[in-house]
Amino acid sequence: MNALKIEIVSDVVCPWCVIGFENLKKAIKELEDELTFEISWKPYELHPEIPTNGYDKELYMQQKFGSNLGKGVYDEIIDIGKDLDFDFNFSKTERIPNTFLAHRLLWYAEQKNLQNELSENLFYAYFTEGKDIGSIEVLASIASELGLDKLKIISFLESETGSKEVEDQKLESIERSIGAVPTYIINDQYLIQGGQQPETFMAFLRKIQSKELEKQNV
Repeated sequence: MNALKIEIVSDVVCPWCVIGFENLKKAIKELEDELTFEISWKPYELHPEIPTNGYDKELYMQQKFGSNLGKGVYDEIIDIGKDLDFDFNFSKTERIPNTFLAHRLLWYAEQKNLQNELSENLFYAYFTEGKDIGSIEVLASIASELGLDKLKIISFLESETGSKEVEDQKLESIERSIGAVPTYIINDQYLIQGGQQPETFMAFLRKIQSKELEKQNV
């Protein structure tokens, strides 16, 4: 059985990326007797204009959306999170981070086969604990929880290693006309976007597998 390759184009400050991945995991578990999967994460920056030391969250939201930003949007996400056993604590987050360092760390984690685990830890650190995931110290601590050497991670993040690779991956997404996250690219050609329900993912993945099998039998 050939594995379906799933590339997840995501940003670590995107709540719908959390929701989408939680639902994708449910779908994968339901399909584990039928299909196998290879998952990788690709970078997307929702707020590339944010300075490297982050930006005051309340001020940013006022400047971007005005004073009438609806609390109901957050309420909906919080409720969905509860159904998925994920705790969104938006009030804990004081600054919007620049996420480029986090994406570089995810690039590094792919070489250690720890991308999924790191992605989930980053989501939890930012959305549940309100941590500044633009900080090298915070990122190194999160990585160390997965068994990675903290000092080596600090040294890596203070260098430029992986910067070009991450920029190239961002460019690939632009070339694919990806302008929203989460976006899931299956076997380099099939796209599905958003925080889909597990059933939607299951139907989509089964359909792709069927198409792939048809190609092999031609």
